[in-house]
Amino acid sequence: MKVAYFQFFPPTVWTPGGGEVQLANTRQELLRRGVTVDLFDIWHPSSDYDILHVFGSTYQLSDFVVTAKRLRQKVVVSPIIYTDKPRWQWIAGKWFDSLSPLPTIYRYRRRIYESANLLLPGSKIEACQLHQNFGVPWSKMKVVPVGVEDRFLTADSELFQRQYGVTDFVLMVGRISTRKGQRRLMQALAGTNLRLVFIGQADPDDPGYFEDFLEDCKRYPNAQYLGPLSHDSPMLASAYATCRVHALPSLGECPGIVNMEAALAGAAVVAGNSPPVVEALGSGAYYCDPNSIEEIRSAVTRAFESPRNTTLRDRLAQGFVWSRVGAEIAQVYETLAESTDTSSGRGSQLR
Repeated sequence: MKVAYFQFFPPTVWTPGGGEVQLANTRQELLRRGVTVDLFDIWHPSSDYDILHVFGSTYQLSDFVVTAKRLRQKVVVSPIIYTDKPRWQWIAGKWFDSLSPLPTIYRYRRRIYESANLLLPGSKIEACQLHQNFGVPWSKMKVVPVGVEDRFLTADSELFQRQYGVTDFVLMVGRISTRKGQRRLMQALAGTNLRLVFIGQADPDDPGYFEDFLEDCKRYPNAQYLGPLSHDSPMLASAYATCRVHALPSLGECPGIVNMEAALAGAAVVAGNSPPVVEALGSGAYYCDPNSIEEIRSAVTRAFESPRNTTLRDRLAQGFVWSRVGAEIAQVYETLAESTDTSSGRGSQLR
């Protein structure tokens, strides 16, 4: 079987994040299973694939997916679209689109979902939004959770401790941006004497925030910014294993791969309370309203002071590692490749 992967999200071309990690890890696991997986080359395009798997569903991908279907390519889409926008905004968007003589962003997204053979939302709540906001049939979706690499189960703290000489700290890994909330975390923990370590790259869409973040790091006596680390860096895994708490008071995640990596490495996890995060992490994490400084402070201090436990680590190791997730995706590919339908797509029932 030959599969091609494609992804295009302009804001993360120079600053890759969770979506890019998801693509890379999915590919690595499928290659391990003997599936030929190429990265689609826009300079030498080919339709000689059994399946084209597109990661993301931003409007820029609409014409790409529609054209692939016109070429009778079987298309799988991982939408990565959970949103905290209120329902009325989607209703208004749909209404405005019905009146507009020009294509809207809503229409571009809808075309992606209509053209794809199968959608692989990463959570049930994401599937519900696709059904409610865009009318995607349940039969055209199969929930496949985002996976996490089991290598973090054996992460060792020695490398980080030797380099930086710190333990028992609060770590936050993620793009430096308003949405992720580094400054909210510093504000919440001011006066607690908890050491804060930040790892991540500046968000090019939010340059002013990065400058303010650096100024806050100077004012907060226990804050340390280590700059960006590649996802494959042994130092990143070691940082997870060394910290006591990983905090990500983000305004939205699906569900936040860094949370999962930190948990596998043994850290307690504090996360924003968006539904996909709660669905993935279950009762093993500490949750907060990411807009509430008081809730962030309470969740982090409770996580820091509580005895270590393996509830979340065990949950992720049993159900979310790539060996399990990859098996589900491989089965999806096999079923779709054997089907004769290349038009509307008939997926597995949501479960």
